[in-house]
Amino acid sequence: MDIKRRLERIRTASSLVGLALEFALLGILILAKGDSEGISMTGGLVGIFLGATFLMLAFAFGRSVPVE
Repeated sequence: MDIKRRLERIRTASSLVGLALEFALLGILILAKGDSEGISMTGGLVGIFLGATFLMLAFAFGRSVPVE
């Protein structure tokens, strides 16, 4: 694999992991700071769900592109 494709793969994977961590942290902060009402709880859970989704996408991307 040439260096350009390898750097592109690393950049894409790190972006997906970064998005996963940001959404999960945002969801945790919303749950910690918010009241126990439905809207803040829903927003926090959606943030954590999006974080988990982006993390799964990062792992799927890492497995889908063959390493040469």
